Amino acid sequence: MEKIRVISSILCYNKNMIITYHGKQFFKLSQGDTTIAINPLSKNNTLDIKSAKFGSDVALCCVRHPDYEGFDNTEYNGKEPFKIYGPGSYEVDGNLYVGFQSHAKIDEQDYINTIYFFELEGISFCFLGNLSSPDIDQKTREYIEDVDVVFVPIGGSGTLDPVQASKVIKYFSPKIVIPMDYGPDRDTGSLQTFLKEVSSKAEPEAKYVFKKNDLEALTGHVVVLEQQ
Repeated sequence: MEKIRVISSILCYNKNMIITYHGKQFFKLSQGDTTIAINPLSKNNTLDIKSAKFGSDVALCCVRHPDYEGFDNTEYNGKEPFKIYGPGSYEVDGNLYVGFQSHAKIDEQDYINTIYFFELEGISFCFLGNLSSPDIDQKTREYIEDVDVVFVPIGGSGTLDPVQASKVIKYFSPKIVIPMDYGPDRDTGSLQTFLKEVSSKAEPEAKYVFKKNDLEALTGHVVVLEQQ
């Protein structure tokens, strides 16, 4: 029985994790038969972004705002994902998703933002969402001592600015850092400022594909994804 567990663990760690970016804070994570949508944009969002549509098993929403409640874009053939709306603890297919309350500001209005932690096949994730303040409480910062992948907003104007973002990610000692919410222009503005702050020369990629074992040699590796 122990040998079977070891073989199963090795097979899990050899599965490709595929991350694609669909604008603002909308991501698709795929590994094997599991697909997760994070902050899916609504079909009629006010951001002038055409929302992607794909089937998912789980859909996470960080802010209860009409632009980010695109759950209908994560359904396929009548199958609805397990929907996670905010702070709390949720178990789905043996995976635990934990959300902590923080602050968001959209169009000068205050909202509750949820910082999510979850793990897939041994890879741990932290999604900071629409975080507007670098003042993250101690309980949230200490939930997971080391995070494999952290998604961080860097655009300012309601979310963390590039300098704040570069400081916040240090709380989680991530192996991979994925910036988001910096607008369509990759060549100027907040993205370039952020890359300078974290001493990275990352080039844009259409998607990021990796395995659990690939993380062993990484520390603070920045991945810039093109909007699909």
